[in-house]
Amino acid sequence: MPSFAPGLWENLSHDIHYIWPHILLMVSGLLMLWPLDTWLLPWTKAEKHKWAIPTMAILVVSLVLSIYTPNGLGFSAMYKVDGLAKGFQVLCILASIFAVMLSQKVLGALVEHTAEYYALILFATSGMLFMCGAVDLVTIYFSIELMALCIYILVAYLRQQERGIEAGMKYFLLGAFSSGIMLFGISLLFAATGGITTNLTELNQKLAVVSQDKSLLVYSGVLMVLVGLCFKVAAVPFHMWSPDVYDGAPTPITAWLATAPKAASLAVFLRVFGTGFHSISYEWEAPLMLICGASMILGNVAAIKQQSLKRLLAYSSIAHVGYMLLGVLSRDAQAGAQAVWLYMLLYLFMNTGAFAVLIYLQGKNEGERIEDFAGMGKRHPVLAFSMLVFLLSLAGIPPFIGFFGKFYIFLLAVEQGFTTLVVIALLTSAVSAFYYLEVVKQMYFKEPAEGEVEPMDSYSKFLISTACALVLVGTAFGPQLLKWTDDIRWFEKEAPAVVMEFSNK
Repeated sequence: MPSFAPGLWENLSHDIHYIWPHILLMVSGLLMLWPLDTWLLPWTKAEKHKWAIPTMAILVVSLVLSIYTPNGLGFSAMYKVDGLAKGFQVLCILASIFAVMLSQKVLGALVEHTAEYYALILFATSGMLFMCGAVDLVTIYFSIELMALCIYILVAYLRQQERGIEAGMKYFLLGAFSSGIMLFGISLLFAATGGITTNLTELNQKLAVVSQDKSLLVYSGVLMVLVGLCFKVAAVPFHMWSPDVYDGAPTPITAWLATAPKAASLAVFLRVFGTGFHSISYEWEAPLMLICGASMILGNVAAIKQQSLKRLLAYSSIAHVGYMLLGVLSRDAQAGAQAVWLYMLLYLFMNTGAFAVLIYLQGKNEGERIEDFAGMGKRHPVLAFSMLVFLLSLAGIPPFIGFFGKFYIFLLAVEQGFTTLVVIALLTSAVSAFYYLEVVKQMYFKEPAEGEVEPMDSYSKFLISTACALVLVGTAFGPQLLKWTDDIRWFEKEAPAVVMEFSNK
């Protein structure tokens, strides 16, 4: 055994407690794929839905472990457990739990439950957890690839549907291309530091004093990393994959794509630009402002003409990413992280609830088009009311809870001097109300089609009722929610490099 092995294993045993949730997810996925599915639990194809309960139990345990993992820096300063990591890991795991619940109706109707489906969700979630805590560009890259490779397969999971295969292939090709660009950017930044480091804190210090003859190298590297991350969140002009992939993927995976990977990618955004590139903000602020404004405009304007609700929500998610990038632009990384986390938390419940209603209609061979919502107010008044709450909240119409998420992030942007972007955000929010209210018009002002009302499955009923209740409760306590987010101080500044810590309050 090499001489360095004892020290290596000593460091590993010291740091491994930081990633117990990740290990749980990966080991569970591996066991699910081979010994459990093949030998111990040889369920028939019709019984594969039983994997849902242990998958959700594993995710709940990983959620608890993530919350109670002690803060610290480990693995040669490549992984950090702090407020930024814990806050966004909670969002990723919650979104994965919701995705498993949403999958039951769709996969059950198609008899497409497999152990591989649930294992891939666990593997992808572990990649997201690594992304949230990664503080080194190399760690970030490998974490993104672990997540993305699993998602490529899940998008094309329904192999009998041609548009699903097309969506998976398109996502894979464009994702590989964007990953190559990002990797090349990392190599340029590594070269700009003299081949010394890819650690974000050290990179921030090195780039602040880089010589003038390397400025083009730094600028090119920063832009390439920005391009790679913008692809992961589907920001304009790197959004071209989003509508087709959202439309072609199984609807539960579409709902998951709109939340979990975005939450993890936004955590990386905050970490990279709030820590690694903080000292050279003049290099990336202008390009990110253009991307932010373009995402808000194109996402909302393109959604107006959509006849498919899945494509409408895809373009809507692009617009919401534009709003959240206002928090990334904030020169106060503490406040920016708070605003993005709060917005993503609210968006998680609103978006999941809307997709749960869509999946219910798809069970009746409806829901693909907005016209399929005609008369829902008469056919299923409770479901229509829930959808009304989700849509008005997504539009940011006061006093619904979505308004408070936008208010917090817009107020921060004004304080930071991004007034023009806030004006664009307000105008495009008004545009979003138009296409959201088009669905409301179909539900309450159009005659319903003939047919019996199909009963809801227990998972959909639980998700829709819980999400609607949380949105309504949050609406009633919106001002207190803003005060709680600001006062509890989830994120604390640790050093001039703007490293965020979890408060024990």
